[in-house]
Amino acid sequence: MFKTAKFSRISENIVQQIRQAILKGELRPGDRLPSEKNLAENFGVSKASLREAFRALEALGLLEVRQGVSGGAFIQKVNLETTRDSITNYIFFQNPSIREFTELRSIFEPRIAEMAARRITDEDLIELEANLAQTKKELDAGRFSYELDISFHGKIASVARNSLICLIVDSMQNALVNIKQLIEPDLNFSKQVYLAHKRVFNSLRKRDPEKAAAEMLKHVQDVEKGLVKFCDVESHHLFGTPKELENSDP
Repeated sequence: MFKTAKFSRISENIVQQIRQAILKGELRPGDRLPSEKNLAENFGVSKASLREAFRALEALGLLEVRQGVSGGAFIQKVNLETTRDSITNYIFFQNPSIREFTELRSIFEPRIAEMAARRITDEDLIELEANLAQTKKELDAGRFSYELDISFHGKIASVARNSLICLIVDSMQNALVNIKQLIEPDLNFSKQVYLAHKRVFNSLRKRDPEKAAAEMLKHVQDVEKGLVKFCDVESHHLFGTPKELENSDP
C-alpha cells in the first residue's frame, strides 16, 4: 500500500500517502495502522519522521493515536468541528476584509434561507422559536449569546438537508463569532442581530422563500455595516491590517 517516502519533507509524503489510502477506500475509519516499526520499514523512514507525520494527521483529524496495550494509530472519520476549525484558521491568516467576508455570506446564506423556507417543518420552527426566546432572555439580562447566534444560522442550514451547506455555514458563523469577540460590538448591535433573526424567522414561518432570502441578505449587509464601525477604520480588515499581522508575535 505504501512506498518509500521521497519528498524533501519526508513526513509530508507519509501524510499524503495515508490520505490517498483513505480516499481510495484502502483505509477506513476504525482501521488500525501497522506498528511503528513496520510502518517505518515500509516507508523507509525513521520513527521520528513517522511520528511527525502522525502528529500532522492527528491535527487534520484523520488519525487518533491511543496509548496502552490495545493502543496504536487508528484512522478516524473527520468530524465537522475539526474541519470547521481548519477553515476558521485559514480565514484568520488570510485576513479578508469585511467586504470580502460579506460577499461570501451573500452568495450562500440568502439562497440557504430560500431553500429552508421551502423545506422547513413545524418541528424546525419550534426549535428556531425557542432559540429566539432564549436570545431575548439573554439580551434582557444585558448579554448576547454567540452560541445561540451560531445555532440560529446552523439550524436554518440544517433545514436544507445538505451536509456540505451545514459545513460552509458553520465555518462562516464560527469565523464571524471570533471576529465579534475580537472587536466587541456593543449590545445595540446584538439587539439588531436579534431583530433581524426574528424577521428571517417570520419569513420562514410563512414559508415565503423570496422574503426569507431578502431578509437574510439584508441581515448579512446590516452586519457588515455594523462591524465596519468597530474594526480597523483604515483597512476594514477583520483582524487588523496585514502589516500588523506580519509584525505580531506568533
